[in-house]
Amino acid sequence: MKNEREAIRKAKDLSESSTSILVGTPTIFELYVGVGLSVKSGEEREKVLSTLRALPQLPLDARSASRAGTIYAQRIKENTKIDAEDAMLAGIAIQNGEPLLTRNTRHFAGIPELKIESY
Repeated sequence: MKNEREAIRKAKDLSESSTSILVGTPTIFELYVGVGLSVKSGEEREKVLSTLRALPQLPLDARSASRAGTIYAQRIKENTKIDAEDAMLAGIAIQNGEPLLTRNTRHFAGIPELKIESY
């Protein structure tokens, strides 16, 4: 939502190639945290709502949550930090057979079955 050039370029490339862009529900949570912390929360809320109306969403359902919990627990055992929201996004992506688009590839490195795409 910060007009990041690489993210905008990647979104355009995906759109032009007819690739669907889906939003995981933990991302919606993260967007609304940003809205709540913004000094221009009304403007940010409108940007978020406009963006979300245009994109299909992938929920954190029971199967995705199960995969996410397994990922999160494994990272704890390995003493490798991962945010709970990132584990949830990885679980959703794996469960739905979708790649995860991120600029923070190292957050997701080493997660079996996860296809990562960066920008």
